Amino acid sequence: MQQLKGFLDLLKKNRIIIYVMLGLALTMQVCSIANPGPEKVEEGYSENAVSQYSEQPLQQPEVGEKPQTFNFNSLWLMLVVTLVFYVAKRKGWLDKIMPQLVIFRVGHYKVKSNGNLALRVFIINQTKRDITFNAPSIQFYKGSSKREFAIKNIGGHNYFPLTLMPGTGHKFTIDAQKFYNNVDGLNDYKTIAMQICTNTGKCYKSIKWPASLAFRKL
Repeated sequence: MQQLKGFLDLLKKNRIIIYVMLGLALTMQVCSIANPGPEKVEEGYSENAVSQYSEQPLQQPEVGEKPQTFNFNSLWLMLVVTLVFYVAKRKGWLDKIMPQLVIFRVGHYKVKSNGNLALRVFIINQTKRDITFNAPSIQFYKGSSKREFAIKNIGGHNYFPLTLMPGTGHKFTIDAQKFYNNVDGLNDYKTIAMQICTNTGKCYKSIKWPASLAFRKL
């Protein structure tokens, strides 16, 4: 019973991957039905056809259409792949195969209430060791010129230095609009990026993103 519950939990956690695999299998199946292979047609000649000048036309036997049957091979293949994925997950094989890395992702939003620019930051530690992160910084660009500000306070709290254990993460939101409102000349710096460094000196940086392209609402 415990194994069945674990299997169902795995299906729930990885349902998107499973849906994609089943969708691919179904697509392959539909394509195989819609595009059957070429049928061989044997040519038969009339016994009265004595020469190439005979007026009796060549006759071909009628070939009946072969009924299409649904092939379950692709679906069985996807089922086997799902079971292998489940066993690999339970045995810990996926942890050895999957890359060990730190995910640092920044989303750009507009606050619904006032239209201010806000950045939602995600940090996920997918390595096998604890990692301590120092306070992040926000960077504003105008061509090759850059202005950078350390962020020491987030929503009235000071989370940094922040230590993340393996498999854990942290997210927070930064009001980027307040920098434009309070720093002279910053309105000319229309491109934004975030950076965070560990206590060992390794840094992670988001891509540069134009502030005007923040369309999602927060």
